[in-house]
Amino acid sequence: MKKLIYFIMPLIIVINSHHANGCDVCGCKLGGLYFGIMPQFDSHFIGIRYSSAFFNAAIRYNSEYLEDETSDDTYRRIDIMGRYSINEKLKLNFILPYLSNDMNGSHQNIRANGIGDPMVLLYYQAINNSVNNEDKVKHALLLGGGLKLPLGRFDSEDQGEIINRNFQMGSGSLDYLLSANYTIRRNAMGLNSETSYKINSRNKDQYRFGNQFNFSSYFFYWQEFKAVTILPYAGVYFEQANKHQNHSTEEINTGGHATFATFGAQAFKGNMTINCLYQVPIAQQFNSDALSQIEAGNRFSVSVMWNIQKKKDKVFASVN
Repeated sequence: MKKLIYFIMPLIIVINSHHANGCDVCGCKLGGLYFGIMPQFDSHFIGIRYSSAFFNAAIRYNSEYLEDETSDDTYRRIDIMGRYSINEKLKLNFILPYLSNDMNGSHQNIRANGIGDPMVLLYYQAINNSVNNEDKVKHALLLGGGLKLPLGRFDSEDQGEIINRNFQMGSGSLDYLLSANYTIRRNAMGLNSETSYKINSRNKDQYRFGNQFNFSSYFFYWQEFKAVTILPYAGVYFEQANKHQNHSTEEINTGGHATFATFGAQAFKGNMTINCLYQVPIAQQFNSDALSQIEAGNRFSVSVMWNIQKKKDKVFASVN
């Protein structure tokens, strides 16, 4: 759950009253389509990021014959990410994830881990006036598009039944990504806004995840010291997903939206960037039925990036 650029993966709650062997309710995967607020270097970079998200789910039968089911679910991912700067205008970004998910339920306990679906995006730098130091207001606009490739396993089973679709390492489908981000800064103060949209296709089982949209907007403050530059930031993050489809049938208990308050800070020293981010849910509404409920918990992310071929520093902050 960024989990895109962080981008959103939707909610699934599966209820099977005939099989009380597990609480197949879980939350959102981490999307991962997010690279952080970075100096606009005309260079390549590579980095690693750890992210985690927590969810609490329940099925309340309100019956003396059926036992209520609960589950505390944790989603973790480690991303290898980077950028290849083709030229001044074109940047090729990639994310290769490794996922580790834990479902700790009253009726079922599952741990799944493995390589997830990688993402590749080509960004076009439409605006960047940071070269002209006479401008008091610096701003940049990046437009991108790409693919999420079906590499991660999507058909894992437990006790002879397929595990919750959202708990799988991948979706099994080739999906299409659109992304845009804009940064504006005057002196030390600035604002970054980023949005992405993922168009999902069907996998070989004719299962299709709902299309997903996310948006973030953060105020930041640029502080330069002798040895390091610190950039604290705060804002909001919103994610929304449509319902899933299994063949031609719309899946119940899928999709929804949530809004998170976000707090974080980045530190720049030489060619290295460290970013820490913490998110707290402030509003959420998932498409659950009368028996099911789910609450998204807090999220955390930390990353380290290295600029590996610096050509020219541009004193400007933007998202890549």
